[in-house]
Amino acid sequence: MTEKAPPPTDRILRAILSIIFSVLCFSVLNAMSKTLSQTYPVIEVIWGRYVFAFVFMMAIFLPRAGMALFRWHNVPSQIVRGLLLFFSSFLYFHGIVDMPLASAASISLTSPLIVTALSAKFLGEPVGPKRWAAVMVGFVGALIVVRPGSAHFEWHSLWIVGSTICSSLYQLFSRRYGQAERPDASATMATIVGTVAALPMLPFEWVTPAFGWHWVLFVGMGIMAGVGHYFLTIAYSQAPAAVVAPFNYVQLLGAAALGYLVFGDFPDFWTWAGAGVIICSGLYLGHIERQRHKALIKK
Repeated sequence: MTEKAPPPTDRILRAILSIIFSVLCFSVLNAMSKTLSQTYPVIEVIWGRYVFAFVFMMAIFLPRAGMALFRWHNVPSQIVRGLLLFFSSFLYFHGIVDMPLASAASISLTSPLIVTALSAKFLGEPVGPKRWAAVMVGFVGALIVVRPGSAHFEWHSLWIVGSTICSSLYQLFSRRYGQAERPDASATMATIVGTVAALPMLPFEWVTPAFGWHWVLFVGMGIMAGVGHYFLTIAYSQAPAAVVAPFNYVQLLGAAALGYLVFGDFPDFWTWAGAGVIICSGLYLGHIERQRHKALIKK
């Protein structure tokens, strides 16, 4: 069989730059949401994140795609997928109100490990002993960050744990049911679902933004979310996931920098140590995936 050529170098570089820019956008988004959550109810911040992301995406995608943005092959699966992303945001935004951004980012880095652990059940993909070993080591790293049972345990970290589980299920659901959908249409549905899901709670907690700067932050969250997801889509369309995924760990550096510059929070030793263990296990998983990808190309 003829050997399949790997993606051109310029596409690989474009994918890497896109994923780095994407995760930096998400770091800025989280810093904005944490800032606004000091003054406004979290549900209002979440609603702002979705509604302004929807407006931004309409401005970017609608002129090019037209009504194809609102055509989905499997609406129920798209709604479930959107709800998983909404609950991931809902839990994460609640968690970072009282938790350093870097600590929250460290816990969320376990998402690829959870996806790997559940892929056998949800996707029918073999995991194997090496992957299971990497997953277990990664979860040890998460325990180092969370430190349950210690005097330094923060119960707010449980919000982030729940968010990471929802995010992992969102990824699994996307991989299982999202292959037949347009990426921009799927992203549009996710913003619609998130906006509608937040509405029932919004009237009970609404606080009208009083400062122009706060409106800038609300709009900025939507732009960061829209741009981040757009470049995330580009990254995974230009190169194999095994090449792109490890660069998600840049978000830890972005979270640490913004947490220190904006909120004066600097990660402690245990956060860095746990994050290091998680990243090492994730990189090893990425190495396994790259080896598997090379083997498939040679067949």
